[in-house]
Amino acid sequence: MTRDRFDIAASHSADLQLDVVWLDLGPRRRGECRWRDGQVVISPRLTLVEAACTLAHEVGHAAFGDDYSTPAVERRAWEYAASLLVEPWEYAQAERVVGPDPRALALELGVTVQLVEAWRRWWQRRGRLLHHDRA
Repeated sequence: MTRDRFDIAASHSADLQLDVVWLDLGPRRRGECRWRDGQVVISPRLTLVEAACTLAHEVGHAAFGDDYSTPAVERRAWEYAASLLVEPWEYAQAERVVGPDPRALALELGVTVQLVEAWRRWWQRRGRLLHHDRA
């Protein structure tokens, strides 16, 4: 399941004409968006799960044309990533299997806890309005 999520993020990156570049960004940085250069940089230090979620997050920055970082901008990029990587039916199925704990859901879905939390915010604000009859 994890590999599929990375492929989803990479395919969406390509759709937006962004190249994925693997570059060591140091011990703390996971990725960065260089959308003006047509690149999303991902740290090779990440696990495949972390890389998939980070790539989707950075693609969110590119989709919105973000030139700066604020808490609101970061939340929006994480929610974009969550809506890209996790379908409502997948989340519902995972919650039926493991319950509502974010850590258990992250393991079941093959994403990070941060992405699960972002998915919940996205669902409350936008997702349920878009998918009211699918969940």
